[in-house]
Amino acid sequence: MPCPRHRARGLSGTPRPRRHPAQLVRALSRLAPDAQQRLAPSAPNPDNASILAKKGRPHALPTYRIRILTRTLALIAALFLGALPGWAQDSSDSAEPSAGPLVIATKNAPPFAFVDPDGAWAGIAIDAVTAIAADLGRVVEWREDTLDGMLDAVKAGEVDAAAAAITITPAREADLDFTFSYYTTGLGIAVDPDASGGWFQVVRNLFTWQFAVAIATLSAVLLAAGAAVWAFERRSNEEFPRNPALGLGDGFWWAAVTMTTVGYGDKSPRTLGGRIVGVIWMFTAMLIVASFTAAIAASLTVGSLGAPIQSSADLKNYRVGVVTGTTGAEEMARRGGRLTRFETINEGFDALLEGQIGAVVYDKPLMQWIAAQDYDGDVRILEDTLGRQDYGIALPTDSDLREPMNRALLSYLRSEAWARVQSRYLGDN
Repeated sequence: MPCPRHRARGLSGTPRPRRHPAQLVRALSRLAPDAQQRLAPSAPNPDNASILAKKGRPHALPTYRIRILTRTLALIAALFLGALPGWAQDSSDSAEPSAGPLVIATKNAPPFAFVDPDGAWAGIAIDAVTAIAADLGRVVEWREDTLDGMLDAVKAGEVDAAAAAITITPAREADLDFTFSYYTTGLGIAVDPDASGGWFQVVRNLFTWQFAVAIATLSAVLLAAGAAVWAFERRSNEEFPRNPALGLGDGFWWAAVTMTTVGYGDKSPRTLGGRIVGVIWMFTAMLIVASFTAAIAASLTVGSLGAPIQSSADLKNYRVGVVTGTTGAEEMARRGGRLTRFETINEGFDALLEGQIGAVVYDKPLMQWIAAQDYDGDVRILEDTLGRQDYGIALPTDSDLREPMNRALLSYLRSEAWARVQSRYLGDN
């Protein structure tokens, strides 16, 4: 048995023969007639091939195996080359939308969105969206619409987004997506600085439900004090009859006379219990009279020296103007009160100056801009605000633009350009 070294060299113990290139040429020539011309520099001599075969050279690979292998490789190559046009088409189709413009709905809402003298859109929201689009390598196509029309178009996917002074609310978030908030403010209160309550306002306050509640409460306290003194005096004092109706009436009269310190003297307690009630009532009445007098004095001072509305707490006593479909209208409807709805903020300001309403509630920065541009100090905006307003860019639900726009927006809000935009449009506001 040959040793392993002999086995590696061949069963006969001789070295394993090496394949000659001519054998490979002959094998390939059976599959393709021109293969021999491509692979060999010159055609082999048939006599040499027979001599090699007699010397024990191994034969070439079977022809059918080479054919199967070659055809398989050819089929794979054909499938690969045929799929390239489809992949290229898919890539071009997916890249085509990103190369187009961003269609953005907007509306006139200065200083966030308005048409400048040159006929181009400008404003805080306009500049923000333009910067975001530039960061994404896109251009912007603006489409003007109403507030409801903008939100409906975004919901239906007719536009890529909507930007103006759009407040992010739970109701809107249920139907749309929003970017991060780029501006936070509140609802402002506009009043007529020349309006004065005067004596008319004082008289008017006498017919409010708050004043009626105060009178009813005071009457109840008087009746309680009168009933207490009558309970002690009715058996031994003829000034307080035993009859409940007459006795309680006399007790109420005594309590009112004592509180106002008139002191007619026609009725006075004689029993120990009645006199104790009288002493307690005297000190209690002093506090009641002092508080009541202070309230009347404050009402007279405010009504005669200043505007009737000083803060949001005063709105409940007046008719308030709001713009239809805005968050200001929703907030005031939630708080209750008398509302008058207008289509534009300018209509509300005109009604305010004509005395039809006592105040206007609207987004504060928008009111400040319009009051400064169109009314030149005729309208005053109070420092007090209502609620919180977060402005964002509205997007369709699950929009692919949300994440890239948020990243671009955050970069923009940290840039010097954002600070310059706020200074240009809002100034000291």
